[in-house]
Amino acid sequence: MRLSDGRHFSYCLNVHPGEGVDDLLHALRAHVPRVKDALSPNAPFGLGLRIARDAAIELRDPDTLARLRDAIDTARCYAFTVNGFPYGAFHGTRVKENVYLPDWSSPERLDYTLDLIDHLHALLPEGEEGSISTVPLGYKFRPDASPRHLEACTAHLAAVAAKLARLEADTGRLLHLGLEPEPDCVLETTDETIEYFYEHLFRGPEVDEQLVRRHIGVCVDTCHAAVQFEDPAAVLRKYMEASILVSKVQISAALECVADVPIERLAPFDDGVYLHQVKTASGDARRDLPAWTHAPDPNAGTLRIHAHVPLHWPGDGPLRSTRHTLTPGFWNALADSECPHLEVETYTFDVLPDDLRQDRDVADDMILECRWALDRM
Repeated sequence: MRLSDGRHFSYCLNVHPGEGVDDLLHALRAHVPRVKDALSPNAPFGLGLRIARDAAIELRDPDTLARLRDAIDTARCYAFTVNGFPYGAFHGTRVKENVYLPDWSSPERLDYTLDLIDHLHALLPEGEEGSISTVPLGYKFRPDASPRHLEACTAHLAAVAAKLARLEADTGRLLHLGLEPEPDCVLETTDETIEYFYEHLFRGPEVDEQLVRRHIGVCVDTCHAAVQFEDPAAVLRKYMEASILVSKVQISAALECVADVPIERLAPFDDGVYLHQVKTASGDARRDLPAWTHAPDPNAGTLRIHAHVPLHWPGDGPLRSTRHTLTPGFWNALADSECPHLEVETYTFDVLPDDLRQDRDVADDMILECRWALDRM
């Protein structure tokens, strides 16, 4: 939906399971209309699409792409952003570190993203700009790490920037790609990300820095920033000061608690599907939640866990949310950033503990989440 200041806001459809076009069409028919009716009954509703690799291949067929466009139009919606981070299966199976594969050193990640660019370009309304969020290069602890990894990533991202520049020159339509820093990834913190842009992406062989600055930026996920004990407002300010494009902001929250919380309170969040990195105020870090629950340190201070929890969830006793980091200063910095695309992104509803769901269905939860964010903008 278009906000009064011209920015676009939605929720990310990666909350709905499915890898193919038919799954996406089902979400548009079964879930999106209820959210639209609640949030934008009288105006078109913007969509944060998730197009998996299988769907991306299907959409190469013009008739299939036309079916999707017709379904979006029928729902009185429009597409403005795509979550291009998860490549394959994202629900109902073990995802864990596989979510980062293929990473940006791989031609498969490049080809997939080029497909997403074509599809978003075809779906984007006339006169609007589009964004795609993606893996922050790759997983920091991948077993096949090599010194040439950053060089390969940079070359592929430069190819994306070149395609996006040609597209804008030919059609006048601006699209940009946002690398999404995440705990335990090659780009994990804001400082690491800025360093990569200045030491590699802006200086790579045959890189046109002006084109890269216009078409490659960051997707700021406030859950990820909070897990790193970074202040989301300060994160946005740092990117602005570094003149790095903020392509999209994903408004989300992580699980927070004290280190001596009873282990049985954390156990339900170990869903076996997603990687739940743990960071502590004392500087301790664990690659997944079981590494903490099997060997906790009760003196580590505050824990922040990469488990997306609903923005509207107020917490429960010792269990809290990092939504408190979304301060008035954050909303002011968000406005100053001129970031065009805002997206609520909590994709974990099908694996959250029952007491966080309270028998609501996913459309109800997305309405509550979006209203929580909209009420504070």
